[in-house]
Amino acid sequence: MRAIVTSRYSFGFWGAKLCSVLNVVIGGGFAVVNVVVVGQILSAVSGYTMTISVGCVIIAIISYLVSVFGFALIHTYEKYSWIMSFILTIILIAEVADKVDPSIPGEDGNSGLGFAGSFLSFLAVNFSSASGWCSIASDYYCNYPANTKQWKIVTMTILGISIPTIFVTVVGACLANAAISNADANPILATAYKDHGLGGLLLESYHPFHFSKFCLVLLVFTVVGNNVAVNYSSGLSLQLLGHYFHAVPRFIWSFINALVIAVLAIAGKDHLSVIVSNFVSLLGYWTVSFTIILLIEDRWFRRHEGYNLNVWDAPSKLPLGVAAVLALLTGYLAGGVTGMSQTWYIGMLSCPSKTLTRYQTNKA
Repeated sequence: MRAIVTSRYSFGFWGAKLCSVLNVVIGGGFAVVNVVVVGQILSAVSGYTMTISVGCVIIAIISYLVSVFGFALIHTYEKYSWIMSFILTIILIAEVADKVDPSIPGEDGNSGLGFAGSFLSFLAVNFSSASGWCSIASDYYCNYPANTKQWKIVTMTILGISIPTIFVTVVGACLANAAISNADANPILATAYKDHGLGGLLLESYHPFHFSKFCLVLLVFTVVGNNVAVNYSSGLSLQLLGHYFHAVPRFIWSFINALVIAVLAIAGKDHLSVIVSNFVSLLGYWTVSFTIILLIEDRWFRRHEGYNLNVWDAPSKLPLGVAAVLALLTGYLAGGVTGMSQTWYIGMLSCPSKTLTRYQTNKA
């Protein structure tokens, strides 16, 4: 069963609708980032004659078309696309390695409250990018044989998410070191990133020039893999909002989702770093509670009785879901919101002194 359908056995028929909405939001947040990055890349490939907005539209259309053709094509695409992505990333490492200076301290130094805050924010962004798969991973396991060993599923899931996340994060940190921290030694990279964002930075990182454009075009198709999964799973989640929603074909919901993502990406194309730091880092908050709730349900309450798969769409035969919904809201509102420290909101448990300082600064 798909992830959001399974959540009905914990959250109930109506409570699972909340999970559906949050699943669409979290997928859309990451997709917006992907679309903006590809828009910058395509703009760089064109010599900046193409606007970022046009690039955003192009990648949104490609991602939607691939997702429409269903599960089999998506699986085939994901099965092989990582190979090209891995090769291109290795090439990038080889070409940028000599420009990286690991001895340079961070902007907030190597100790103190500022360093701790930056570290935790960086950790939150990376955790969110990985934990975001919690609510859609099982969407792509539904064709596995029922007798597949649990340890195989767990191992493949953990390695399949953690290895690429860690790998690409380290590469991204090296790029940032070369273009930002070590800007004086690499003025070309620094200028490219300042003027044209990640697309310009990647264009200057790969060389020679024509090979660089070739690599960037291939990189576009590696990003498609993420957006295809978002469109496909979001379409399923929207169908699960109710029987009337289910009557609308998935490809229509996927189209609406892709359209909204494209519009948001175009609107925020000039503020990519702000989107990442202020929004994407928040998305991991709910997935923690969601995952733990489903885990407890499966390993404790359903350990012996199992699941009656015939009642997945029968509200009267599903649990009310009050406990799960309250647990999710309590974990997010009482724990996450009060402890967060973001640009748009600083929780009372996060740092009272910093809250007062920012309040005084904003008031002034």
